[in-house]
Amino acid sequence: MNQLINILILLAALAFIVGTLARFLGGGYLLGNEAVVYWRGAVGLLAFAVTLLLIQIRDK
Repeated sequence: MNQLINILILLAALAFIVGTLARFLGGGYLLGNEAVVYWRGAVGLLAFAVTLLLIQIRDK
């Protein structure tokens, strides 16, 4: 479970970096013009990781 949490946090960081690049570099063909989608995805992944972490703490 800890590995899944770490993967979710890494994916959230990657989504945040891609969203930041899309916002400040103007997007382009690959990144698209809507950087907000990447930031919302990053927040969603972090929320899911926190939920899994809290479930682990509760079950101990």
